[in-house]
Amino acid sequence: MGHPVKTWTGVIERRHLAAGSKSERQGLVLRLDGGQVLPVRRLGGNDFRDEVLEALLGQRLTVQARQLDSGVLQIESFACG
Repeated sequence: MGHPVKTWTGVIERRHLAAGSKSERQGLVLRLDGGQVLPVRRLGGNDFRDEVLEALLGQRLTVQARQLDSGVLQIESFACG
């Protein structure tokens, strides 16, 4: 059974991820209204540089996404505002 699709709301930001590991990098996150920060990846988007999401930096989004075992939100659809 797969992970359920849920609705998440927050602001898209760029953050330093996986500090001190081999995977250390700058990445996109969704900072949720409650303050939690989750890395994001758009379904079908480039894992390393997603120009669609990068164009939305600083904007508030409502996303339909699955939270993977790694904690990453795999965004299936989104709306601004």
